[in-house]
Amino acid sequence: MSPIFRLHLATFFFFLAYGLTVPVLPLHLKKLGLAPEWIGWAVALMPLAGLLLRPWGGWAADAWSRKGPALLGLLASTLSGLFYLGPLPLVLAGRFLQGVGMALFAPSTLAQTSDLAPKDAVGRVMGTRNLLIGLGVMLGAAGGALLDLAGPRGVFLLLALVQAPWVPLLLGLPETLKTPQAGRWWQGFAAALKIAGVQAATWANTGFAAVFSVLQAFYPLFLVHHGLPASWVGAFFGYYSLVSVLARLPAGILVDRKNPYRVALFGFLSATAGLLLLWLWPLPLPAFFGGTLMGLGAGVYLPANIVAVTKATPPHLRGSAFSLFTASWDAGGLLGPPVAGLLVGRLGEGAIFPLAFAGAVLTTLVYLRIARRVL
Repeated sequence: MSPIFRLHLATFFFFLAYGLTVPVLPLHLKKLGLAPEWIGWAVALMPLAGLLLRPWGGWAADAWSRKGPALLGLLASTLSGLFYLGPLPLVLAGRFLQGVGMALFAPSTLAQTSDLAPKDAVGRVMGTRNLLIGLGVMLGAAGGALLDLAGPRGVFLLLALVQAPWVPLLLGLPETLKTPQAGRWWQGFAAALKIAGVQAATWANTGFAAVFSVLQAFYPLFLVHHGLPASWVGAFFGYYSLVSVLARLPAGILVDRKNPYRVALFGFLSATAGLLLLWLWPLPLPAFFGGTLMGLGAGVYLPANIVAVTKATPPHLRGSAFSLFTASWDAGGLLGPPVAGLLVGRLGEGAIFPLAFAGAVLTTLVYLRIARRVL
């Protein structure tokens, strides 16, 4: 089994576990007695942990080891499933711990994969990685149906069980960090942040992470408020993820041949159009039309942004660059749900739709300004 394939497998199961929490955690938190405005803050504990720890994780991937942080991240994410089984304080600790896992696992495995990928096939390799991430999140959306059948304990036990057996996969990987970088932890970030491609991709991911985290936190509550079971929540996120999965490998192949920034822009426009349709028709089955364009957009812009960062960044800075890039998911996830929670507490769950659309439009406009030198 090749090192890239082993990395892809570990990544798939890591994001399968994450996907299990998307339709389930907001409903579980509501059942535990949290008000909507506090659910947003609770969901944001994961990206908060990521923002706090990604600087260390990026520095460690450039100065210590590529695979060490990835292994620690997988272990932390596995343990979070056990914390979710407890009362509310432990559930909140589990959400934070899952964020620790993401902060360590994502940038180091991205750096490893970029080290191992052939130069003429970076897009294909990253597209495959993103396909497996999307497939994992999509299958994890079945957590909504599992919640109806087995309750939250069944979902969170599965979260732990699907990750634990894959720790040996990471232990057996070769170390791809050949020349550890000396210097202070912030120097790599400062150098990476000067790169236009890193700036553009990081900004875009921040904005769209905020938008989609709002939907993940509050769209389940909107559907349940309108009398739909949790299985419908899982069905929508599963369908959106399926479309995203189907788009990722073709998008990865495309960015090996085309300007990745222009490919990403197409993805932003598609996702924005999908959010507009979801605002107009938020209930199934018409909601799936919006989900189609949203999934297509995410499936295109995610691998395009990753390839843009890979091609724009020198190998010795990839840990820091990908730490910044993946921190954008945390920054967006930390910003979106609390802001949306305030609106939902005053205006109801329907307020998330104009908020998400406006956020997507603003993100795209700012991206065009930042990326004008590389488009």
